[in-house]
Amino acid sequence: MTFQHIAQTFAQGLAGTDQFKAFYKGAFALMKADPDNAALYFVVGVAAHSYVQKFEDQAVDPAQADQAKATLDAFNARLLESLSQAPEKRLAAVSAVALDYEWNVQAF
Repeated sequence: MTFQHIAQTFAQGLAGTDQFKAFYKGAFALMKADPDNAALYFVVGVAAHSYVQKFEDQAVDPAQADQAKATLDAFNARLLESLSQAPEKRLAAVSAVALDYEWNVQAF
């Protein structure tokens, strides 16, 4: 399993909590398999996990679910691009995603 694989599977799936759950489980598993990039997987795994915790037991407006999925897809795209770069560029990318999630995402 690679980050590219779980990000692509997530991107191609529906915007439901099951998809977010599968994604965060994959991201957390990658933390063990690829510890050099654990922070990268952690940041998007936590975001997906937060979505599941907030919405797993309730109906979600489809537009809101689609927006949350688009947000995580955008984070994933930024991080996927950084994987081919030097470690300091990966750190900058994961830091930017973490800041964006903390300060700009209120939905989850």
